[in-house]
Amino acid sequence: MQERPSLPPSAARRPALVLRIGQALLVAAALLFGAMATASAVPIRKLEWSYIAPDPLATTQQSTGESRTPFDLPLRWSSVEGSPLHTVAMRMHFQLSAVPDRTWAVLLSHTSEGGRFSVNGHFIGAIAAESATRHVSWRRPQLLAIDAPMLVEGDNELLIETSYGPGSHALAGIEVGPMSELWNQYALQFVLEYVWTWIGATIALLTALVFGALWWRRREAISKLLALAALCWIVYCAAWLVEIIPPEYRLWVRLAGMTAMAAFSATLAVTLMRLSSLSRRREEWLIWAYAALGPVLSLASSMGADPYLSLSWQPGLILIIAIAAGVGLYRRTQGLVAPHPLVLIAAVILLLAALIDFGSVARLINFEGTPAMNFAGPLMLAALATPLVDGFIKILREAEAARAELETRVREREQLLKRNFERLRASERVTVEAQERQRIMQDMHDGLGSQLMSSLMLVERGAVSNEQFAQILRESIDDMRLAIDALAAEDADLAAALGNLRFRMEPRLRAAGMELTWDARRLPEEIGLHPDVVLPILRIVQEALTNALKHSRARAVRVTLAVEGSGEAQSLDIRVADNGRGIAEERVGGRGLLNMRNRAQKIGAQLKLETAPNVGTTVHLRARIGPISPSTRPQQTVLNTQAIIERARQQ
Repeated sequence: MQERPSLPPSAARRPALVLRIGQALLVAAALLFGAMATASAVPIRKLEWSYIAPDPLATTQQSTGESRTPFDLPLRWSSVEGSPLHTVAMRMHFQLSAVPDRTWAVLLSHTSEGGRFSVNGHFIGAIAAESATRHVSWRRPQLLAIDAPMLVEGDNELLIETSYGPGSHALAGIEVGPMSELWNQYALQFVLEYVWTWIGATIALLTALVFGALWWRRREAISKLLALAALCWIVYCAAWLVEIIPPEYRLWVRLAGMTAMAAFSATLAVTLMRLSSLSRRREEWLIWAYAALGPVLSLASSMGADPYLSLSWQPGLILIIAIAAGVGLYRRTQGLVAPHPLVLIAAVILLLAALIDFGSVARLINFEGTPAMNFAGPLMLAALATPLVDGFIKILREAEAARAELETRVREREQLLKRNFERLRASERVTVEAQERQRIMQDMHDGLGSQLMSSLMLVERGAVSNEQFAQILRESIDDMRLAIDALAAEDADLAAALGNLRFRMEPRLRAAGMELTWDARRLPEEIGLHPDVVLPILRIVQEALTNALKHSRARAVRVTLAVEGSGEAQSLDIRVADNGRGIAEERVGGRGLLNMRNRAQKIGAQLKLETAPNVGTTVHLRARIGPISPSTRPQQTVLNTQAIIERARQQ
């Protein structure tokens, strides 16, 4: 049995206060729409309904002439699931005082069905309508042109022949007027009622991408909930924007839209609770369970329970959001942790939009066109995202401030370290100068000072001849030059100091009939010796050459300089060998050899003496390359004149 549409209650004709508030807050552009209406446009308020044979789009088909039922516009009707396809004719009349001289048009602000349109029996256009192979649910407004010759003075008839199947249907906002005037109104309605939903879906997509990425990096619960709500809104918009689909997919698309809206509502309620620091798992699970109840019952009844769910289950979702928003508002007034004021304002707007949509479904108010939730949903997402983005920007600013403060502190520390480093360098310079003075004092004490004091004692006793005295002075001068070479050598340049020693000793050896062979082929240009080591090594080599000159009676002396080993095991190897008569056993412990051993011991070197009668003598010195240890570093010595005198008396 076919179902006839019923008239909406008379109360629906009186706009309620809540409708006016909702329209003012959610659909401000609707006021502009009303302002754009002109006196030339003729609104249609009534229609006559009659059933006709199937396939109303055939051009040869005419109305069957059945009884016509009058209805007031806007008109909403429904057909239960499983009902057959119905074909109807809807006739509307409008009056003209004169035939217009320009093109007119008919604007259908909201019609869920398509159909065949004619004016005074003249075909003006067709819009895809429901059929056995397609389900149609138009969301956009429609505009059809009417040629002026089709209109007559007085009464004019607009005929819509269409078909409809199961589900809810609506027809509202029909106006006839000049094309130039209705076009602007149509464009505005198209943006508000269709394009805006696309914009909302785009906003949701961006929100899902941004906060999904943030949640993936930081695992923050609010970011996850916001990304989930945005995904739900995308699915809802996709289901709502689908206008023509195969009939077998209609139930699944509708179920997807219902599920997405339920999940969006539950996610919103949980988010408001989390923002109020009310993270209670039991209450959250109850919210999710209630949200899932509607889609489950709808699926179980093959959408047959949808009319009842719209009146019983959907108000529960509105109540849950209202409770969550009310708790947040109360906590905000008490100065407790609560959602951002912008979020609370958006939640109130969302609740008003939900009440408007529920009033329209329950036929308590006349509100046709795009659901108010389509406007409030993106606003809610933006409101939720704004405090999070603001907090993120605040964190970035705090990080920038912290980095700037850290850079300032680092610069201050750098300046402090620089000043400390300069003071340390000055202190090191003082220390180095003191060490140099100590080294010079040590060298003067061990060498020239000792020799001069000894010579003075010998001269005072008259124990030396003029030739011996001259020899003593020459040795003193050599010792002074040796000390000067060691002190003047830059960066412990041992090779240069040894070269100077060779330059002074070679003429004396040649004058004594001794040939000097100097082999430094295995001695690198740079040797990593401590400056305190250079002079003792020079004195040892000088002492070895002097002993060979005085006592060996050799004809040849060979000096071999080399660096043995590698890495940290490198050592300086010096050999002074002669082919003389050797050193007698009783002279092995003499003062000269004892001085060489003492000097070698002070610098941590090894001194070995090899001698054989009529074969010669070899002095072998091995010193490790690298900084000398504190235990072997020469200690500070004050020139003790009395000790030198006592030692000279014993000679």
